[in-house]
Amino acid sequence: MLRKLLITFFVLLNFVYAQNSSDDITQQIWTDYNPQYGLNENYTLFGSLGYRTIIPYSWTKFYFKAAVRFAPDPLFEIVNKLQREVHLGLYFFYTFNEDNPNQIELRPFQGYEISWPNIDRLKVSHRLRLEERFIFTIGEDDFIFDLRARYKIEAIFHRTKHLVDFAKGLYIPLSVEFFINVYNNSGQFNNIIRITPGLGYSSERKLWKVQFDLSYQYADKAVTGSFTKNTIIYRLRFYHGI
Repeated sequence: MLRKLLITFFVLLNFVYAQNSSDDITQQIWTDYNPQYGLNENYTLFGSLGYRTIIPYSWTKFYFKAAVRFAPDPLFEIVNKLQREVHLGLYFFYTFNEDNPNQIELRPFQGYEISWPNIDRLKVSHRLRLEERFIFTIGEDDFIFDLRARYKIEAIFHRTKHLVDFAKGLYIPLSVEFFINVYNNSGQFNNIIRITPGLGYSSERKLWKVQFDLSYQYADKAVTGSFTKNTIIYRLRFYHGI
């Protein structure tokens, strides 16, 4: 069943790509390194160091993230345990633009995530995040403020029955994320939805994972024209438990 769903998605993805001209679709390449360090049973420090660019080229983006995760004890059991997490953190983005001044973005965020159900080889998570975006343009004194909410549902299918962060073996993540612009003053792109199947491999002994994602993203057209309604994102991710 899972194989049929993934084949159907890739067929639809290729159809969307084929039906759009080069003026209507762009491609992006993302890669990131994601370390995490457990302070104790409830608190974990985690972060990211990443790179993004767009084809046809108009910008390149470097960023890092520093955050903390609080995971209280499971609330109750219905077939299996309902897991909860609270996330607090900060993104820093630096964007090199080809035709416009470079930009710096500070993005504090707050998130709440629950994981349920967690049965055998399947784990389903729901994440709600609020982001405050402070955008500074190099050479200008003022800044722009945006406020955005995000909801993501993700299912992870693992070949083993041990659904921990670094369970050994292959796994398949499949997610859908929705974006809601609570307050948009920047005139930049407005992401609407992102659909992402992926394939990953995890090593339990060495505490690392490598994952490749292929996303389809639909967004409102930006005022600058650097973003289009349809975007294909190729993303290579590395995870490391310290």
